[in-house]
Amino acid sequence: MYAIKIFHGYLTAEGKRTRDKTIALTYTCREDAERFANKIGGRVKKIG
Repeated sequence: MYAIKIFHGYLTAEGKRTRDKTIALTYTCREDAERFANKIGGRVKKIG
């Protein structure tokens, strides 16, 4: 599972930032996560 990191937190499904990994928007494919992270200026981190 991969999540997008932004400003010392994670991106949620609602488009907000949180520090809680359990409610972060997760991706199974790293390439999909990287594609979206590049658009919004975040980075991808492997979680779980």
